[in-house]
Amino acid sequence: MSTILDVARLAGVSTATVSRVINSPDAVREETRKKVQRAMKTCNYKYNALARGFVTKKSNTIGLIIPNIDNPVFAESTLGVQEYVEEKNIKVILGNTSYRPSQEEKLVKVLRESQVDGLIITSTDPTGPLVQALVDEGFPFVLLFSTIKGGPISAVGVDNYRGGYVATEHLVSLGHKRIGIISGNFSVTDRGYHRWCGYRGCLRDHGIEYDENLLVQTEYSLSGGSKSIKTLLELSEPPTAVFCSNDYIALGAMKGAREMGLRLPDDLSIVGFDDMQTASYMVPALTTVRQPAYEMGRRAGELLLQLIEEPGNPVQDMMDTKLVIRESTISASHDVDKDSK
Repeated sequence: MSTILDVARLAGVSTATVSRVINSPDAVREETRKKVQRAMKTCNYKYNALARGFVTKKSNTIGLIIPNIDNPVFAESTLGVQEYVEEKNIKVILGNTSYRPSQEEKLVKVLRESQVDGLIITSTDPTGPLVQALVDEGFPFVLLFSTIKGGPISAVGVDNYRGGYVATEHLVSLGHKRIGIISGNFSVTDRGYHRWCGYRGCLRDHGIEYDENLLVQTEYSLSGGSKSIKTLLELSEPPTAVFCSNDYIALGAMKGAREMGLRLPDDLSIVGFDDMQTASYMVPALTTVRQPAYEMGRRAGELLLQLIEEPGNPVQDMMDTKLVIRESTISASHDVDKDSK
């Protein structure tokens, strides 16, 4: 089944123009209207648009698109979505993008071909053309783990800037001044970028000069965390503490630091972000910023079902984060008899 984005690309116009041709054709110039109509015919879009108009025909299924099936935090949010919608006799079809925009677009198309009633998406680009196409078409969807705080999109997320700030401030309060950060690639998700902004803002507010050498961008993986911590530790002035933009990266960083001969937290303090269920079982137990992934999933499910029943009332729900202090952070001035250990 073709989508409004396919039509827009073929006709060389915006998705908003295609939407106007469908809903208000007299408001569009004749030349543009005919070009869009030809593209719709080529894509067989007219049939699909009509099919969606039969609002009484619901599949009682929704699509859920996540970026990394390996990361436990997305398992928690998925459980939240699933448990909420199944209480309403709705089923979930799950898709994994591996942080690839092309796969995200493919999954949206495939799930819509499966006639899902709506989508919950953790998007690689919440302001990009794929999301905008869904807005223009009026298809029900909710962004999960989103940074969107306004506009015509329903979204559930947290204040990532504030979370990054709090994580860094904890390390500053312990006396650390040489603080590194390992982040997911900014080109892949803006969540890592906003956490980095919080990190940088905290350094500025506490009079600590920002050093670009202390930032490493990597993929959201265990190996990414392991490789990145080694990059930081090989600096001529390595950090005494590191903020990792998620717990998965932090777990890899802890392993990499040990492989470099460091003891945690005596030689290096580490803070994560997420508070995935295994964080308290790491050795040492991970200090991290908790985002309520399960509750976020439930809320996203609730908002989507509301949109399916009553379109046109977008809600942005930014939930609270909380610093959870455990064993992986320690004062920069602690007195340790290294020879005795």
